[in-house]
Amino acid sequence: MVFSLKITPIFFLVLYIGFGLRLCIAVWNSFYGPSFGAELDALSFHNVAVEYANDPTASIPGIGWMYSYFLGQFYSITTDHIFLGSLLSCVVWVLSALFLLKILNLLGVNNRNKYLALLIYTFLPSSLLYTSVTLREVYQLLFVNIVIYSALMIIIRKSLLHWMSLSIGVIGASILHGGLLIFGVFLTALTLFFLSINSRVSRVKFWTGLTLIAPLLIAIMAFGVSIFTEHAYQLDNGTINSIISFQNTGILIDARTNYKTDVSVSSVFEFLMFIPTSVFQYLFEPMLWKISAVIDIPIFLENILRLWLILIAIKGLRASSLGYYYPLLFILIAYFALEIIWSLGTVNWGTALRHHIPATGILLAAAFANRKIKKKALAKEVKK
Repeated sequence: MVFSLKITPIFFLVLYIGFGLRLCIAVWNSFYGPSFGAELDALSFHNVAVEYANDPTASIPGIGWMYSYFLGQFYSITTDHIFLGSLLSCVVWVLSALFLLKILNLLGVNNRNKYLALLIYTFLPSSLLYTSVTLREVYQLLFVNIVIYSALMIIIRKSLLHWMSLSIGVIGASILHGGLLIFGVFLTALTLFFLSINSRVSRVKFWTGLTLIAPLLIAIMAFGVSIFTEHAYQLDNGTINSIISFQNTGILIDARTNYKTDVSVSSVFEFLMFIPTSVFQYLFEPMLWKISAVIDIPIFLENILRLWLILIAIKGLRASSLGYYYPLLFILIAYFALEIIWSLGTVNWGTALRHHIPATGILLAAAFANRKIKKKALAKEVKK
C-alpha cells in the first residue's frame, strides 16, 4: 500500500529534511529538554509506558491510555528510553506523510500542488513540535490519513480490499481517543453513502439523496455514541448536558490560553447555536487582541493559514467539475466533522493546537486537490 508509492527526488528531500528536523527535536527533548510540547502529557504517556514495559501483568488500559500500552510493549523489546519513543513518533510521521501523498495522487493533484501541500505538512511549527515527541497526535494523524485514503479508494475505485484498511484505520484511531471513535463511525457511514451515489448524479439530486438517507446516518451515529458511552466517556446526563459539563470543567482549570469563561445551554436550540461559536473559537483563537505572549504569535499565524486553506477548499469545491465534486465534498465534510468533534471538548487554544494535528492531512487534501486539477481520470496510481 504505502511502499509502492513512487516518490520523486524533491519529495524525498522534503521528507528527509522533515524527518531530520523531528529527529533533532527528539534528541533535544530526550537528552536536554523537555522541548516545547513535550512536558506534562508527553512525559505522562512515556512514564505510564515505562510502567507497562516493566510489568507484563499490567491490565490493558481503556481508550486514552492505549498509546502508552503499545509504547510500553515497544519499550519491553527495546529499552524504555524516551528517545526511542520519540524516534518512533518521527517514523510514524513519515508514514503519515506517505499516505498524504497517496491521497493527493489519488485525487490527480499535480506535482506543484503536491509539493506545496507537503511543505506545509512538513514544516508547520506545531506539527514539528508535536509529532516528534511521545504524544498520541502523530499516531492519530497516521490513522486518520489511512481512513481518508481508504475511503477515497472505496468511493473512487470501488475497492473492496480497502474496506479492510478503512477498518484498521478506524479501530486504530478509536483506541487512541474517544472522539476519534465517533469520527470513525461517522466516516464509515459517510463512505457508504458516497459509495451509493453515482458520479453523474446532479448536485441537487445529491443533496436530496443526502436528506433522504440522513435517518440512516443518524442511526449509525447513535450506535457510535452508544459505543463511545460504553468504552470512552460516560454520558449519563445526556449528550448535551455531558458536553456542557465537560466544557465547564475544563474552564475551571485556570489557563492563560482559555478562550471560554462560561458555557450555559438550556435547550437543544441553544446547543445548536453554541456549536458554530465553539467551532469558530476552536479553529481561530487566539484573536489578535488576545495575544499576550510570544508563543501566541506563531499560533495566530497558523490560524491565518488554516483560514486560507479552508477558504480555498470551499472555493475550489464550488468551482469543481461534477466528477471531482463528490470526492472533494467528502474530504471537506470529513474535515469539519473531525474539527467539530474536537471543538466540543476543547476550551483553550493550547489544547486546540494539538487537536488540529490529526486533521492536517485532510485540510491540505481539501485545499490543494482542487487547484488547477488536470481534467483527467481522478487517479492514475496503480490499483492495489
